[in-house]
Amino acid sequence: MNQIKSWIRNTASSKSKMNNISKLLSYSVLALMAIIMILPLLWLINGSFQPSWQINADPVIWIPREWNTVRAGDSERKLYLWKMVTSPDEKQTEDVIQIGSRKYTSVVDAAKLQSVQSVPKDQLSEAIPVTENGITLNIRDWTTSEGVKKVVALAKDPEQENNLVVMELEGNQPAVSVYPLDQVNKGKAGKTSVGGYEFSVRQMEDGNQLIAIGPESELWVVGSPEIAKEARIVQSSQLGNKELINVGETQIPIYSVEGEPEDARFATIIQENWQPLMEQSLLAENAFVAQDADLSPEKVSQMFNGLEMTVRTYTPPDGGEPFDVVILTPGSTEYLVISTEFMDQLYAAPISELVEPGSVNISTLTYRVQEDFEKESRITPSALVGDIQDLAVIVPAAVVNRAQDVPPDQLSRSTRVKLNLNGYKKVLSLKLSGTPFYMFFVNSGYVVLMNIIGHFISCILVAYGFARFRAPGKNFFFLLLLGTMMVPGTIVTLPTYIIFRDLGLLGTMVPLWVRSFFGNAFLIFVLRQFFLTIPYDLDEAAILDGASRLQVLLKIIVPLSKPALAMIGIFTFWWYWNSFLDPLIYITTQKYYTISLALNSFNQLYSRSAGYYDRILAGSVLALLPMVVIFIFAQRYFIEGIQLQGIKR
Repeated sequence: MNQIKSWIRNTASSKSKMNNISKLLSYSVLALMAIIMILPLLWLINGSFQPSWQINADPVIWIPREWNTVRAGDSERKLYLWKMVTSPDEKQTEDVIQIGSRKYTSVVDAAKLQSVQSVPKDQLSEAIPVTENGITLNIRDWTTSEGVKKVVALAKDPEQENNLVVMELEGNQPAVSVYPLDQVNKGKAGKTSVGGYEFSVRQMEDGNQLIAIGPESELWVVGSPEIAKEARIVQSSQLGNKELINVGETQIPIYSVEGEPEDARFATIIQENWQPLMEQSLLAENAFVAQDADLSPEKVSQMFNGLEMTVRTYTPPDGGEPFDVVILTPGSTEYLVISTEFMDQLYAAPISELVEPGSVNISTLTYRVQEDFEKESRITPSALVGDIQDLAVIVPAAVVNRAQDVPPDQLSRSTRVKLNLNGYKKVLSLKLSGTPFYMFFVNSGYVVLMNIIGHFISCILVAYGFARFRAPGKNFFFLLLLGTMMVPGTIVTLPTYIIFRDLGLLGTMVPLWVRSFFGNAFLIFVLRQFFLTIPYDLDEAAILDGASRLQVLLKIIVPLSKPALAMIGIFTFWWYWNSFLDPLIYITTQKYYTISLALNSFNQLYSRSAGYYDRILAGSVLALLPMVVIFIFAQRYFIEGIQLQGIKR
């Protein structure tokens, strides 16, 4: 008996363990499938909080981070910080800024060259760049009877056209080094003979005769971020003659600057193109179109906030006092101008920060506007005015007390974890042909609302008739209705389009919602099945009390059908909020675009510009948000509607 009891206990324990293991496996599989299903959504949301540079980063950066920067003096120009390894174990790093770049080339010291040979090209492989001990050489394989040798081509053999003069890498490595390209080019050109072959060389100041063999490489010159505190921006035309000075482990170019003391020298951190800007609101209020005849023929270049602008004198046609104006946008016979009194509000930004600006037309003139320009941490729609300026960020040479050359691949971005909200702020500032982004949400909301109203009115009435009325042939017509669900939507697209075209409704929003007032077969089916679950005794009791059929529907059937109606509302919202094909077919004016069509247009306009990826992802999340919120709050009714449809009491 005890053995039987023990066997029963062991069996029960074994079954319990198996049940637990089975549950664990089931939950694990469900969790894994849920993660796989939700992963694209998580990637989208995560990407919307990343800056544009991080979205395309290689290797991939998963956690949203902000690139640390330091301001260039008192300007709005930000300089990126880079992390440089300062210890052999790569555990210690320091932040640096790039203050230039320097090209290097691999060279051979002719005096240290041991031997060279002339080799037919067909015995040599293609050159492959190989880096060893910080020196990059174009290595070729030379197939000989003794085996394969590593060689470097130095020159063509002038006596044998199909031969190259090469040196073997083994034994000649001490002759190879890396030199700054600017120093090599400064050397005096000459000729030298090695092993009976003549080579072009550069005679250096230290007496070395160098044969430049390449390949060329570019190293970044980096320095302390403290340098940026003394930075300021000047016109590149103000830079004088270039000199090279030794700083730290490298050389940097320095310049005299027009207007500064003769002995003052400055180093350039960045030299790039900048675009003068002016707040769009200021331009809209104070700029005006002037005829060429009303402007003086003399054109004067004048500096405003360090930017060079063209100034002319404007004489009002009504005989007012002449005054000086700045040419913002030139034309053939008309000019967009503004009085010089407003030029203290002129500013500029690097061309690299201005991505795909929009256009604004005034009379025959067109000027561009960057709607999402960020100025002093706020979005300021800015007009692009005047000519592009070549500006340089300079610092006094005395503050550059240390610098060194570093291969770019040995530097990494200096970042910190931070959710980036700029994508959301800027996408809400974007405009499509003058239509602000939020209007596309309004358009989608209008389409969804009209379709929900149409479906509620038409589907409730038809479903009630099929569920409650006793009429001959009712089932046949119901089957005929269900049969329309089998017809692919693409088949009726063309006839529907022709109907709306003949009614003159193309280009309006009416085709996007009017069809919902004629019912939907699937939603009618869902409602009919749900209405069948409601006892007919309630109808009869209400009718006996004097209620009409419409009163029965509105006061009894509809209040009891909240789960089904919620499901219809969710389905309708889902279909028409995400609808793309119908708006694409019927909407021709951008001010009527729905959010899905607007996102597609933004993607086509800006996808080629990496600077807009954060806006596109943020816009996609905003478009998704209403659907998620509505489902969260209405999921109980939705699930109830799914469970109860088709159940007949």
